[in-house]
Formats: sequence, structure tokens, C-alpha cells
Amino acid sequence: MAEKVRKTLCTFCGVVDQVTVEDGGRVRATGSLGVCVKGAHYFQKHLSADPAEVARFTSPLLRTPYGWEQISWDYAIDMVADTVLADRQEFGRDAVACYGVGQMTLESLWLAKKFFQGHLGTNNICSNAEQCLANNAGGHELVFGNEGPFAAYDDYRHADAVFFYGHNPAINHPTVFQRYVRRNRDAVKVVVDPRRTATVERLQADDPRTVHLPVRSGSDILLNMVFARHLLDRGAVDRDYVARAVDPDSAEAFVRMVAEGPYTLDEAVPRLTPAGMPVEEMRSRVLRACRLWESERVVTTSSVGINQTVGSSGVASILNLHLLTGQLGAPGRGHVRLAGQSNASAELAMGYSGRLLPFRMRLSDPEHRARAAELWKLPAWRINPAQGLPVASFATSERLRTLFVFGTNPARNFPNLAQWRERMMDLCVVYVDSYYNPEMLEYADIVLPCRTKHETSGVFLNGERRLQYMEAIEEPPFEAWSDVRIVCAVARRIAERLAGAEPPDVAALSEDDVDALVARGNGDLSARALDEAFRYPVDEYGEVLSEPVWEEIQAASRGFYNEFCDGTGRPITLADIRSGEGVQWGGERRYTRTGPDVEVSFPGVFAADRHRARFHLPPPERLVPFGERNDRQFVLITGRGGMGPTARRRDVAMFNSATATGEALWPAANSVYVNPADAGRLGVTSAQRVRLSNDLGSLVCPAELSDDVPMGHLYLTFHPDHAGTHPNVLTSSDHCDPHTWQPLLKDTQVDLEPLPS
Repeated sequence: MAEKVRKTLCTFCGVVDQVTVEDGGRVRATGSLGVCVKGAHYFQKHLSADPAEVARFTSPLLRTPYGWEQISWDYAIDMVADTVLADRQEFGRDAVACYGVGQMTLESLWLAKKFFQGHLGTNNICSNAEQCLANNAGGHELVFGNEGPFAAYDDYRHADAVFFYGHNPAINHPTVFQRYVRRNRDAVKVVVDPRRTATVERLQADDPRTVHLPVRSGSDILLNMVFARHLLDRGAVDRDYVARAVDPDSAEAFVRMVAEGPYTLDEAVPRLTPAGMPVEEMRSRVLRACRLWESERVVTTSSVGINQTVGSSGVASILNLHLLTGQLGAPGRGHVRLAGQSNASAELAMGYSGRLLPFRMRLSDPEHRARAAELWKLPAWRINPAQGLPVASFATSERLRTLFVFGTNPARNFPNLAQWRERMMDLCVVYVDSYYNPEMLEYADIVLPCRTKHETSGVFLNGERRLQYMEAIEEPPFEAWSDVRIVCAVARRIAERLAGAEPPDVAALSEDDVDALVARGNGDLSARALDEAFRYPVDEYGEVLSEPVWEEIQAASRGFYNEFCDGTGRPITLADIRSGEGVQWGGERRYTRTGPDVEVSFPGVFAADRHRARFHLPPPERLVPFGERNDRQFVLITGRGGMGPTARRRDVAMFNSATATGEALWPAANSVYVNPADAGRLGVTSAQRVRLSNDLGSLVCPAELSDDVPMGHLYLTFHPDHAGTHPNVLTSSDHCDPHTWQPLLKDTQVDLEPLPS
């Protein structure tokens, strides 16, 4: 009898590749990238599993004075709809908020945006991308006017030099690392990271030419200004390209800033060098990296490390170098971004931010609001012009009353965690997830069980903008609903509650007029519009079919930079996405360099809005390494995974799947890693308990000594453990990127105190 083969996607990180699952749970990679241990482990553990064995929610739950009570879906949807209407009427449109996750399908991201921002009128809508990837998009917008990217994974294969900024793909994105980065044996690699990570170790084992720059935390932009100064002094700037592609005023200002500033090797390297490292050794390494920027083909890559450290300006400072050298728009030239969340690129395209509309339109622009209303078939006055809150500031809102959480864990991943946890106790939290999460159940009020990765169908847009389709390969053993179905059910139940009520048929209303309508029984809402907007064809199980939703998204995208078309400009169909390995998003993604006399231009939010790029001049505060303004003992670095071979093997399996793989894999306690010289100075020994503290809070954990962490720095993973060490009790919601609102979590200062044995 032939073995049954089921095809789907592995969606544990932003790489997203195709896999087949055979009878018996054997997982094989069938795409060009492959599958790593985290995806294989998930499928093997969860396919055909008993829900009790994998800690699944099996029915909607309601918190009562007597504990959690199982309820029907019909009653659960009633409760959610009534809560939204009551809180909205009493406290206003911004009483409701949505916090999404980059592992929702593109269809569910679109429908949630349309429901919360379009119909309910709240701009408190954000996602994990605002915590991790938003600053990559922000850097592109500062330089090019659109959120990019231009490059693809295949560019790694063609590069002569590859620069990694605060990025550890050996652990975080092992398939791309193995199949693209390591297979280009000719390229010289440079890793800019305070820590000696697994990426550094493996690349140096492959090639002794690999350069590790363990710069002081917060030094990325200063380092890039050193690279720019070297290129100017050496005459290695592509002046013809700059003249054709860059706004001349910004080019003049940037060149003057680099030429007149303290960015020579002699001036800057001592500021970059961590304590305990000879300055001459760092100078030698930086000089080697400078010369690599003179190569024919240079690729840079970054992830959360730079996004949460120096933000949009940091990514823009990398793109400045690509403009300066003309390293754009051809194979082996450009900036590649890698995301931790599988559909984070779709979140960026859909504008998951309190000041953005779909396809990155600006909420502050009346014409953009009118266009968004047109896409959603609403009158223009229905789009709330008041900016929403940054996700980092949700805890500060006195009007916020109902929070929808889709598949993520704000009880762990918000900055200023103690304040946020206290605030959640006052909110009605509607928690949509597949797996039992003990942290979130402390704060949730209504739990809606959604389908898992292998039970859901939908479109994913990976880190290189490749659209692929995830097939459901198993039906849930109980009544779990997809995110799409849940959003549509709540929207249509609200329409039923409104009993045919319709708002005034006028072309325009003031914001005060709309608030008055909301207060009088949600009079701004249209029962007819809600019912029509969220009524889609369904399958035999009541699940919304993907094709009509995709066709709506594709049609809405036309004319935007983020238009879902292939390289020829042809609209991408769902059949295209389902065939082969999907479709590499084209549109205006990769402009071409056709000759020395052709002017290069870039699109903005709309594809037809062509303009030149602009060099970004970093603000002065971003040019100061954190240690130079630190009034505490250490800079705390956070990230994925522990250090040392045993911890790294465990953390590869846990990355983006700690909840799904269960508490059994959690370590007893996460260790904070300390440089031996710092440990000796403070009298800290291996495995000794220490307290980390600052003005926001404190935590206690064991210490481990490691030369891989530079002096003046500490490293602590944010993976869950049984001891409940949460680095975010120490991180601040005040340090946010001004362009994207993303919290700069790695700009954190702490003191370390050894505790008695």
C-alpha cells in the first residue's frame, strides 16, 4: 500500500519552506531551503496527537469566579461581541485593541485589519512585527521611501563579502545559514556582534578569513560611519551611481557629515572596542572589514539584533553604504532581512502599526484615509484619524478596555513587563491560541481555541517576499476554528446585535460627531456593511475559503508599492502561489541598473510615486555606544538561546516553538552569562545566584562565566524557563524608535549583585 504524503509549509520562522509529512510522522524537506529540527520536531510531536499530550485547548473557555468554565462557540462569540460593543460605547473607539502575531496567515491579517481598524475604528492595532522587524522596514522607508526589501536569499550565493549585523542565523535561521551562507565558500564573512555566537564559531571554522567585530553594544551606526569614511578617503565611492540614484542635497549633507566627523580609524576604533580587548586588534579587524566594502558584490543582512539596538537609523546606516557603493539592484548586492516570525513581512505590508493603514499608507494623510475607506467599502469618515498607541504603550492607556491577543504572549514579550502585567488584570483579554499557555491564562478572560499550523490553510509571505500556500494536512480532533473564521464570526455577530441599524448617510462627519454616535449605542457602525464585508464562502466545516479572500487582497494591492504582482507585473493568483515553491513577489521590488545615462528612481507607498533615494543622517544620540552613557554596571543583551553546545542544541528546537513543544523542554532556570574578568571583579562564581536590577525591576538567576560575552556586557535569553526569569521586567517601554515605535529592548542598563550561596 502506497505511503500517504501530505504537503505543507514549515512556518516556525521567516524562512518558510515546503515540507512533506509521510505516514509515521517522517518529515522531509521538499523546498529549496529545507527544514530544521524545530519544524521536524513540531510535526512529529503534534500530528495525530492526543490534545492532552500536547496541551491543546479543546473548547472555548470563560473565566468565572469559580475558575475556568468550558462554553460553546455560540456563547463565546456572543460574549466577545457584547463586550466589544459595551466597552466601545462607554469608552470610545480606542477602547478596543488587537495584538497580532507574525504566524497568522495573510488572509487573517487582512481581515483583522479590516475589522478592527476599518469597521470598529480603533487604531490600537499592532503585532509582533512592531517588537522585532518594524525597524528594518523603517530603515528602508528612511532611505528609499518604501519598506523594501530589494534582495533575496539567493543573493548570498553571489556575494564576494557578507556582513551580518547583530544576527545569529546559525541558531535562528539554520536552513538559510547552511544552504546559502555556508555554501558560498568564496565569500568573506563579517559578523558584527558583541558576543561570540555560534555563527562566528562556525564561520571561522569554515574559513579563517572570517572577521568578528565584537563592537560595544550600540556602536553599529558609528562603525558604519567608519566604513563610509574609509570609502570616501580611498575614493571607493561609486560617484556615478550616487549622482543618478540619490537626492543631491542629501548626498552633499551626508558626505560632509562623514568627512568632517570623528570617524577615522584612529578616532572611532577606541570607542568601538570593548574593555579587555586590545585596541590595535580591533583596529586591524575593522580595517579588514573596511576593505571588504570595496568588493565587487556585497550583501548585508540583519535581524532583531540591530532592530532592537539602534533601530531604523541602524538599518538606514547599512543602506547608506549600499548607496555609497552602488551595491544594489543586482545579484549579490543588497540588504537581506531575516525574520523570526514566519509572516512578519505580511504584517509590515498590511501596516500593522497604530499610525499606518494597509500597504503602508499613513493614517495622518487624509487622501490615504480616503483610499483605505475605498478599499474597505466604507465612507471616509469611518477611518479614525487619531493615531493609535505604540504596542509598548498599551499598558499606559486608561481608555483601553478590551484586548484581543492572537497567538502570542504579551505576558512575556512586552517591555516594562511588571507594569504591563498589572494593566492586563484590568482588561478583558480575549486570547486566541492553540496551546495551553500558563502565563497567558493568568490574565485571559475568554479563550478561543484556534487551529494549529498543520490544521490551517493560508498564504505566507516569507522574509524574501516569496508567497507560498500552507495546506491543512489534518483536521482538528475537536472543534477548533481558524483565526479567519473567528474574526468573521465576531464581526457578523456584532452585525446581528445592531439589528439593522445604519449610520447617517452623509459624506463627512467630524471626529466629535463620530464619538457622539459611538456613545449613542455604537451608532457609527453599519450592520449591513459588517455582514457583507465578512460573509465569505465556506467549506463543509464552516471554514472560510482562501481564494475569495486572496482575490480581495490582490485587487486591493493594485497600484501600491506592495502590489502582489510577479516580476512581469501580472497579478499573482492563488493557483500561482499553490504551484511549485510559490511566487517571488516582484512589482517594483528590484529596479535594474541599465546604463550610466539612466536615472535610478524608487517608488514610495504608491508604485507611481517615483523619487530618488536619500542618505539618512543619523541623529547624534545614535552615534554614542551605550557604555559611554551608562550609569549602571552593565549593558544587558537579550536574544534567543543559551550559550555553549548543550544549550544551543536545546534552544534551536525551542526557537519560536517553546509553547508548542511544551514545558518539558524548558530549562530549570536561564543563566545570565558574565565575562570572567567582570565576574572576578564582583566575586561571582559559576552557577552562583545573582540579582540583576534597575529602576524597573529585578530578577534572580544563576550566573555562568563565558569569554564569549565582552566585558561590560551581560547576556540573558528570553526563552521561558521554570524559574520565571523574564528579561522584560528590566526592559523599558520608554526607549522607542521615533519612526516605527519599536521598543529598543537591547538598550537596557542593569546592575549585578552576587547573592550568598
